Parts: sequence; C-alpha cells; structure tokens
Amino acid sequence: MNFRHRRSRVLRAMQAARVPAMLVSNPVNVAYLTGFHSSNGFLLLAPGGCALITDFRYETAARALAAQQNMQTFIAKDGIGKAVAAWCRQCRITKLAFEHDHLTVARFLEFQKAAPRLTWLHAPPWIMAERLVKDDDELACMRTAIAVAEKGFATIRDHEWIGLTEREAAELLEDRIKAAARKLGVHAQPSFPFIVAAGANAAIPHHHPGDTVIHEDQMLTIDWGARVDNYCSDMTRTLFLGTPDAHFKKIYSIVLKAQLAAIRAVKPGVTFKQIDAAARDIITAAGYGKNFGHATGHRIGMDVHEGMKLAKGNVERARTGMVTTIEPGIYIPGWGGVRIEDMVVVTPRGREVLTSLPK
Repeated sequence: MNFRHRRSRVLRAMQAARVPAMLVSNPVNVAYLTGFHSSNGFLLLAPGGCALITDFRYETAARALAAQQNMQTFIAKDGIGKAVAAWCRQCRITKLAFEHDHLTVARFLEFQKAAPRLTWLHAPPWIMAERLVKDDDELACMRTAIAVAEKGFATIRDHEWIGLTEREAAELLEDRIKAAARKLGVHAQPSFPFIVAAGANAAIPHHHPGDTVIHEDQMLTIDWGARVDNYCSDMTRTLFLGTPDAHFKKIYSIVLKAQLAAIRAVKPGVTFKQIDAAARDIITAAGYGKNFGHATGHRIGMDVHEGMKLAKGNVERARTGMVTTIEPGIYIPGWGGVRIEDMVVVTPRGREVLTSLPK
C-alpha cells in the first residue's frame, strides 16, 4: 500500500481549501493513510510534515512505522489533547481541521482545553473521497475477502442448516469461513455480525439470529462477509431448503430480475439514484414497491458501509474503482423475504461482478 501517496492526495485537497493542518481521529482513516492500527491513534497532517500520536501501549509499533514513512511520533504521557497542542505549537499551527463526523464531544472538549487559542475547522470528507476509489492492492484484498467468504459458505450443504437454530447456523458459517481462510493462508474475521433469518424472520432485513430452529421446506436468508487484511466482503443469498412453492418462486424471480437490472446499470458516470431506480422500478411495477424499504446497495471497503448509499435522491456518480453492493429485496411480514446481494466494482467500460456464488 502506498501510504505516502494517499497522504499527498489528501494534503493537496487541504491546500486547495487553504486548510493548514488536519487532525485525523477515525481509526479506519488513520490506518488508510499510514497502515497504523490501534485503539488510540491519531494522525496530524500538514504540508510541512505528519505525526502519529498514540500512547505507551503502541509506542514501539508507532515509532517503527513512523520512521519508515518519515513521520514524527508523539507518545502521549499527559493525554492526547496535550500532545496535539504540543505539535501545533511546534509547527506554528493556529487552525486545525478535524473529523467532526467522528470525534466525540468529550474528546473535542479535551482538545479545546489543551489548546484554547487554536481555531477548529470542520473537515470536508477528503479522506473518504480517496477511500471510495480502490487501487489494485485494495481490490486484491477485497477479492481475497470474497473468496474466503464464498469458500466457507460453499462447504455447507442445504441439509446441514436444517435443525440448527439461527444462532448456531451463524456460528457454523463463521467456523467454515475461518477454516477456508486457513486453507488460503490468510487470517479472516466476520466483517459484521451475520444475518441468518429463517422463514417469517426473513421479512426483517437486519434480523438478529436467535433461537428459531431452521426447518425443511422453509426459506433461509443469509447475509455474511469476511474481513481480510482490513478489507471487507458482503453478500446475501436466500435459499429454500426443499421444494419452493409458486409464491416463493414469484418473489424470488422479481428480486433476481431487479438485481440483475441494477448490476447492468452500473457504469462510470451513472448516478446512484439511477442504479437504485433500475431495481426499484421493477419491484414497484410488480406491486411490491412498499415491501422494498432500503437502498439498492452501499459502497464497501475498509468499512462494510462506506459513504453514501445507492438510494433514491442520491445524485452522486459512479467512478471507476468504486466497489458497491447490489442488494434489492422484498419483505412481506408474516411470510418472509428475499434478498440477493453481490459486490460490483466499477470498471472503465462498465462493471465487474466480484462475487460468484450461484443464485
């Protein structure tokens, strides 16, 4: 990962906005710009130099990484706020942008107290703007995260789900994913708490797996993903454990048609609301518009949900290198629901579907 190049792009955006320095507090953004992972790490960005601030627990790792990337290191012995204030005095910084969408009020008050003469500015989403377009290294990590999630899922046969509770099924899937990761020589964790919804529970888009027992001749919605090298995968399949009836086939075919239409709509320059409409119009025309209440998809990378969604009213445009999910669904209370989700990367001429499990 070219962390210096990433920081330089953010610094150019700051200079264009005439912002002299920025405090990065979101740990995902700190990791994106430096490769440093901790529960208490901050990054200070300025054209004249950058600095990592952390505490004693991470001193050795921070100093080694900072030396490799020509950054300063501040080990906070009297609080992070005083370390930030010291760096600002050293660099003669009087104005500092901060991630107002992440920093807590308590932490911000600590900083204000430590540096009362500092002017604080709300930072635009410069870092997220960079994170949204994935480079080849990032795409490689995401492909591995997808492979791990798919290989783990594929080892579970339909009959193995039957008789388990939803919670036990989620645990089984996690175990199989970790086993698949070991075979591939990587370390993996769930990228989010898995959704396993049996029967009527599938009508709840974000159902929490519980003690409901999975039965034969029943629908089963599974939403899962793996995190590998800090990058996520996310996919959903709706199964029928037995012979599906005509109603299930009808609902499933509508959702599948909508999903494929939305995937075909993905290309550089198209707005996110146009991608959403490609799926939503099909579901609405079939009479189930009120049963599709969430966005058609979301961008994904180091976070499962990155930035704005593919939703009605979102005029943001797709750019080459963006990775998004496409996941329309129909949810009918008392009956169940169908959702199908794949991951798609925007390519110069259209799109590539990254996930490959049958649907």
